[in-house]
Amino acid sequence: MKRQLEHLEKAARERRLAHLLLFHGESLLYQREVALRLAQILNCSQPIPEGPCQVCSSCRKILNGNHPDILWLKPLKTTIGIEQVLKWQEKVYLKHYEGIYKVSIIEHAEALTIPAANSLLKVIEEPPERTVIILSADNAEGVLPTIHSRAQLVYFPNLSEQAWLEGVEEDKRHEAIQAFQLSGENQNLATDILKHGVQTLQEWLGKFRTAIQERNFLKLFALFPIDKNQANLYLQVMAVQAQEGIKKGTTRPYELLAIGNAVDVLRQQVNPRLVIEVLALELFQQGGDFCD
Repeated sequence: MKRQLEHLEKAARERRLAHLLLFHGESLLYQREVALRLAQILNCSQPIPEGPCQVCSSCRKILNGNHPDILWLKPLKTTIGIEQVLKWQEKVYLKHYEGIYKVSIIEHAEALTIPAANSLLKVIEEPPERTVIILSADNAEGVLPTIHSRAQLVYFPNLSEQAWLEGVEEDKRHEAIQAFQLSGENQNLATDILKHGVQTLQEWLGKFRTAIQERNFLKLFALFPIDKNQANLYLQVMAVQAQEGIKKGTTRPYELLAIGNAVDVLRQQVNPRLVIEVLALELFQQGGDFCD
């Protein structure tokens, strides 16, 4: 990984970086960090042998997230839709404001809808001058094949817990350790848990667990309202807990299967409340002691 990043930075310094990069792997935080560093190298006004100077106006604006030529595209709720891509396109084709390169960072690229991905493809095939697009994804296979095949792939292996924690603010370290444990050492999931709040997540899961163990459907009402991002997060953590329970012999495999089915249904744009209620009813009927 270190050698691959050195090659990327060298290509950026020599102004021969590929116009389309696809970062994929376990750590979205690390992917974001590398993307920002490449953006700095491409736009730094006072570069030093070690890389960007970190003190010029361009470097500071990139780190602070307010450089006009560094564009971000992220999912709204669970997908990146065509409307988002069309608005992004307008900005991509504008003249550079103050940077040498215009860099677009598209996070969770696997969340692009097919129309959005096809619209993005038009820019990829005929990119404006001095433009670099960096796609960031958990799984490269989740990106449309016609985009995937045109990109230079950069794989980010799983970081150690300590390395992941280095990217977390000092005052959030304790909560980050809890998030890492709840995630089953999945750094992307841990990042989402930390963003959502460990205590909020634990309280919700505790209420759900109580409702299941007591077979009390009325207690589910306290779990709502809930949006799709929250439901997806809770289901992912449930799946981690179920997997750990199976290893310990405290959880039966059907519970993990039921949670997996709920995740699949949620991806089909089904109402998240309905997904959680149906999952609860299934667990009621099976009579399991969910994640006990």
